Amino acid sequence: MSKLYLCAIALLATLSINGYCEDAPAAEKRFGQGGGRPSEAQIAEWRAKREAREGQAATADAPSPAGSGAHGDMSAMSGMTGMAGMPGMKDEGSLRSGRSGGKPSMKGMPEGAARSGGRPSGMGMRSGGALWLSDTPPMRGDGARGGRSGMAGMDMSGGGWGKPAVKRLWLRAGNDPQRSGFAQEDADAQVETLLVTPDGKPEGEPLPSASDDRKGLSFEMPVQGFYRLYLTSRKLQGDILNVNVAKAEVANFGHGGDVEEAARGLQATRYSESAPLEIVRERKPDERKFFQLKSGEDQVFIVLKKGLPLQGARVRMVSYQGWSKEEVSDEQGRVSFQIVRDYFPPWNEFEKRFKATYLLIAEANAAETGKYQDKPYTSVRYQASLSGNYYPSPTDYLSYAWALGVGMAILLFCGVAVYLYRRRRVKPYQEERFHEGK
Repeated sequence: MSKLYLCAIALLATLSINGYCEDAPAAEKRFGQGGGRPSEAQIAEWRAKREAREGQAATADAPSPAGSGAHGDMSAMSGMTGMAGMPGMKDEGSLRSGRSGGKPSMKGMPEGAARSGGRPSGMGMRSGGALWLSDTPPMRGDGARGGRSGMAGMDMSGGGWGKPAVKRLWLRAGNDPQRSGFAQEDADAQVETLLVTPDGKPEGEPLPSASDDRKGLSFEMPVQGFYRLYLTSRKLQGDILNVNVAKAEVANFGHGGDVEEAARGLQATRYSESAPLEIVRERKPDERKFFQLKSGEDQVFIVLKKGLPLQGARVRMVSYQGWSKEEVSDEQGRVSFQIVRDYFPPWNEFEKRFKATYLLIAEANAAETGKYQDKPYTSVRYQASLSGNYYPSPTDYLSYAWALGVGMAILLFCGVAVYLYRRRRVKPYQEERFHEGK
């Protein structure tokens, strides 16, 4: 009977561990809230919808006549004290290169971006999707890339002990954080690259272009704070002026150093009043210099046009695994997204420092007229991009720790129980004497 009790206890404990570590059974209801993993049927359905939307976007003949949207009052900026500036924004033509018209699509599966050769200084880039700045270069072959951890994009060859760190970024084209390749050369587009440093001019200073895009854009970071790189591209297609701004934000803080310098860097302005369009991540009230965005958390972003909130902009977030969601900015230019949980490795391969990349793309059309390179245009199509990183939620790897702890406790309990059971079954030594003659 004691053995039966022990087996029942071990079975119940094992079932409790499995129930704690498995994904929620109602995963299909929680995929957008950082919950369980979507089912295979939902994955197939989403892919079919995205392909259908791509087909509709490819057959569009004219851009949307919608206006640029209302600009918010400066009082709407009161909630933007925690905005983070990203290094530069780059403007580009339409999402589909080679098309003079067509409404840019915010939905659909990411397009594979073609790898290109080097870009001479002053020449534009041709897009196979959205243009964006990344701290990791594209992978060769099919472009698949695993997550990474550590100091991605840090060029240690330019730094060293006592020397400022050097950051390197790459311009990529596409709507997939994993498979986007290098942006292609486009001689018809003009590019401007500006770097805004914590102790520099608010409007930024020009950053020399690399002769080869595969070498990326690099700059030194001598002081603590946020460095923002804006890579802006303009191209006239017919009577439409396409303006594309690729922006990146790099945080440079240390555990030591000047405390006052770090405090100034955290409170510094993180947007540009001269950027045609940009996306700014809103800082959280308790955010510190080593902030990390986690899966399942809500994050607010603000769309600005020349430093003012832009209403009606279409903003799409694409996760590391390609899941996307689209929102429209409100009168304060704000959109909110919940970081989806899309990291599901085998339990023995789980990395709590797994760094995944998300991509934000904002688009807006404006009925603005003027001349560009002595040629008239009747409307402007704006596009802005911003990329960042997020990490697994602490609850993801705490469940593994709890499971390991409970498993060890069960093994210890079973070992002690078996030992005590066997001790009870052992009869004590008892000496008996008898006389053979009796």
